[in-house]
Amino acid sequence: MTDEAILTLATQPDTREEGFRQLVITYQQRLYHVIRRQVPSHEDADDVLQNTFIKVFRHLSGFENRSELYTWMYRIANNEVINHLNRSKRNRVEELKTNDSRQADVYINTDDLSETLETIICTLPERQQMVFRMRYYDELSYKEMAALLSLTEGSLKASFHHAVKKIEEELKAKQIV
Repeated sequence: MTDEAILTLATQPDTREEGFRQLVITYQQRLYHVIRRQVPSHEDADDVLQNTFIKVFRHLSGFENRSELYTWMYRIANNEVINHLNRSKRNRVEELKTNDSRQADVYINTDDLSETLETIICTLPERQQMVFRMRYYDELSYKEMAALLSLTEGSLKASFHHAVKKIEEELKAKQIV
């Protein structure tokens, strides 16, 4: 089903539910994969996906066709990922504060490279996190990212470069690289 047909169904009162059902069927897997690459657990990714579709449902009438429907939903999903990661980071900091230092060391000094990488990524500024994930995990071009984020390709390249440098420094400091 085309985006136009989905939007037509979703914006009419008597076919709104069917239109939204078609929207979920069409984009659920793509959005899940985008979210899952950024969120460590399946359960959390499902929660973020659900929150994404709730926001899409609430704001679908405000969609102005200035971008592709998927691009608009991708932005919403990315914002929901950022919100989730920020909440998780706050919770993790609180958890570390309440645990003794021995337990914190076990958490931080993990042998699992992907978990270590994710921990390092979470320490980056928000924009660098987003750009790194979009480029590294989603393999988006700078042009695609610029369209999604309404930023210049140059600023995205700089953010990615700074993120990579910081990650490399942290990995060297942890003697992983």
